[in-house]
Amino acid sequence: MKNLILILLLSFSLTVSAQKKCVTTIVERVGDYRVKVIKKNTCGDQTVIKIQTYLKKDWQALQKKRKQRIKKRKNEQ
Repeated sequence: MKNLILILLLSFSLTVSAQKKCVTTIVERVGDYRVKVIKKNTCGDQTVIKIQTYLKKDWQALQKKRKQRIKKRKNEQ
């Protein structure tokens, strides 16, 4: 009985730690037509911060493609 409880607690802790998100994305508006995207990766030894600027139209196109890929992936499963 003790071993069963131990196994359940161990598996629960592994699933919780596996769901930790390493990459955070922050989107800021710069003016009327620009967007600044900050991606912060905290996985691994070092924290990596990547800053990019996009035209608002290009950023919306990237978001649309990403949503289509996710939708397609869900339909295949």
